[in-house]
Amino acid sequence: SLLVDIAVSRLLDDGADPESVLVLTANRRAATAVRNEITRRVLAAASPDGSARTGAALREPLVRTVHSYAFAVLRLQASAHGNPPPRLITGSEQDVILRELLAGDLEDGAAYWPESLRPALATDGFAQALRDLLMRAAERGLGPEDLTDLGRRHKRPEWVAAGRAFAQYEQTMLLRGAVGIDAPEAGPQAVDAAELVGSALSALAVEPRLLAEQRARIRCLLVDDAQHLDPQAAQLV
Repeated sequence: SLLVDIAVSRLLDDGADPESVLVLTANRRAATAVRNEITRRVLAAASPDGSARTGAALREPLVRTVHSYAFAVLRLQASAHGNPPPRLITGSEQDVILRELLAGDLEDGAAYWPESLRPALATDGFAQALRDLLMRAAERGLGPEDLTDLGRRHKRPEWVAAGRAFAQYEQTMLLRGAVGIDAPEAGPQAVDAAELVGSALSALAVEPRLLAEQRARIRCLLVDDAQHLDPQAAQLV
C-alpha cells in the first residue's frame, strides 16, 4: 500500500514522467496486484476527458518483477548492437539438456559421480533436482568452480560432481550460441531464469552507456519485499 501511495503521488501530485517510476516486485502475482491498484488510482483521479498525463501513465509498465526488469535490460543491450532479442529458456528445456548430459556421463561410466548417486542419474527426478541446485547457485553468483570448491570444503562429493556437470551445461549452452547471428542455424541468445539477473549485471558492467541511461531514466525506484532479495538482485537494485 505504501509503494502504491508513493507511485501514485509521484505520477499525479508531482507530475513525474511515468517512465521515471519503477516498482520491482518478487513475483508476477505481486506485480499484477500492484499494477492494477496503481492503474485504478490513476484512472480514478483522471479528468473526465482523460488527460494526456494519465494516458501516458498507463503505457509504460511501471511494475515489473526483478527478473522481468533484468530481461528488459538484456533486450535493450541486444537492440543497441543490432542483435536479436534474447530468449528465455524454460525449465523443461533445461531438464532435456541435463538428461542428455547425464546420459553421456552414464555411457562413460559416470566415474566422477558418487557411487551412491549413479543409479539415480537416469531418472527425471534427478535431472530436476540437479537443475534446481545449479539454478540456486547461479542466482547467488556461483559458477561451476565455486560449487566445486564449496563441495570440497564442506566434504560434499555430490556438490563437486554437480560443479563438473555445471561446467558441462555452461559449455553446451555456449556452443549453442557460438554459431554467430548470421548463420542459418543461429537463434537468439538463450538464458535461463536464474541467469537473468547475473546477465543483466554483466550487461550494465560492460555497457556504461546502458547503465547511465537506466540511472537517468529511473528517478523513483520502489522495491517490494526488499528483505527477500538474493545478493545478485540486491546488486542490480
